[in-house]
Amino acid sequence: MLLLACTRGGSTAASAPSEVERGGQLYVANCQTCHGGPTGGGMMDIPPPHNSNGHTWHHSDCQIVEIVLDGPGQMGEMMRRMMGAPGGAPQMPAFRGQLAEADVRAVLAFIRTWWTPEQQEWQARVTRQAC
Repeated sequence: MLLLACTRGGSTAASAPSEVERGGQLYVANCQTCHGGPTGGGMMDIPPPHNSNGHTWHHSDCQIVEIVLDGPGQMGEMMRRMMGAPGGAPQMPAFRGQLAEADVRAVLAFIRTWWTPEQQEWQARVTRQAC
């Protein structure tokens, strides 16, 4: 009886947005204002674009999830120094409590669509090695 109650009226896979679509909605709501869209920007921009012009694809999935949920921390400070970020440049906040890990992975699935096939393969290899 409980199984029947849980399956009736719930959303089905056919009606639920795909992970990429959901990631796109989350990206627009939480990331786009600072990180921009599918074009423009450069690798050394602060904040970095997540498209193929940026460097997000250099990081593993597990590292990206950690950065989004907990903030960039020491790695962020190192990157800011390396890129010569001005003192007043915006600092990325932690999104833990606002986004779940599944949300971050959906956003990652979305931004991955902006990368070249070579960038996608490179990032997948980095993820296999690191995560």
